[in-house]
Amino acid sequence: MKQIILAADIGGTTCKLGIFDQALERIEKWSIDTDVTDPTGVKLLKDIYEALKSKLNTLNYTVEDVIGVGIGVPGPVDFETGVVHGAVNLYWNDKVNVRDIFKQLIDCPIYVDNDANVAALGEKHKGAGQGADDVVAITLGTGLGGGVISNGEIVHGHNGAGAELGHILVDIDQRFQCNCGKSGCIETVASATGVVNLVHFYYPKLTFRSSILHLIKNNQVTAKAVFDAAKEGDPFCIFITERVANYIAYLCSIVSVTSNPKYIVLGGGMSTAGLILIENIKTAYRHYTFKPAQEGTEIVQAELGNDAGITGAAGLIYTYIIEKEGVK
Repeated sequence: MKQIILAADIGGTTCKLGIFDQALERIEKWSIDTDVTDPTGVKLLKDIYEALKSKLNTLNYTVEDVIGVGIGVPGPVDFETGVVHGAVNLYWNDKVNVRDIFKQLIDCPIYVDNDANVAALGEKHKGAGQGADDVVAITLGTGLGGGVISNGEIVHGHNGAGAELGHILVDIDQRFQCNCGKSGCIETVASATGVVNLVHFYYPKLTFRSSILHLIKNNQVTAKAVFDAAKEGDPFCIFITERVANYIAYLCSIVSVTSNPKYIVLGGGMSTAGLILIENIKTAYRHYTFKPAQEGTEIVQAELGNDAGITGAAGLIYTYIIEKEGVK
């Protein structure tokens, strides 16, 4: 009987790999360097397969034991076909059919999805959203990403652009350009990049003194520096933190009336800022959100950290093969 799931979380620098049992308990995890020299993706995917196969041999498994392979990729994915529509960090400038390439290497179901979606699925199955069928995960890093789980499944939309939460327009004045080409996206005001944008926008306009003035003048501001100074009572950094928290709370209010999640899971580097950010988000969320939509909803910090990707990649097989069809 088939008994294990293979998982890959592909990043621009490293690929995190994992082997899980059919209850989604992790058996092994490790990583390999990401080879970005081949824009067709073939070499990288072969590297991943060979690394997985080698580990199987070490653990006395064979490819015949594999239920399926789940793969998370940092780019837009057509979930139905497994086609990645370019991945900037991997230097894939054109479409790469990850499913077809991997199917040539191993004969089993292959599921491919965007890395933010699989991270959300990981938190739903084994992290802060465990036990709930309706979970929204928001990743607050250099950018802002997200994944929406509704009725136990990932929301993709009709062409794969569903749950691109970072590109909701919140800055009506459209002060900062987003990497997507438009301006005003929440990513430009509520990510680590957004924190820096707001610092440089507001500081010349306000009379607050700040302990991070030297960082501002030398163009060395980081989100961490702002949150750390806010914890120490810096009035300007408290002001910036509250602005950022308000934007994130507004996003949470939108997802609450859209998919009504049980858990809104905040992950990424900024989520570790602590109570100074999280409590401000919760306060603004309660103020902004339609009462029935916020009832019973919890805003929580992600639990899986860097393991969310491989757990969610394995979760693709668990969700769409094991739970739906059963292991044959």
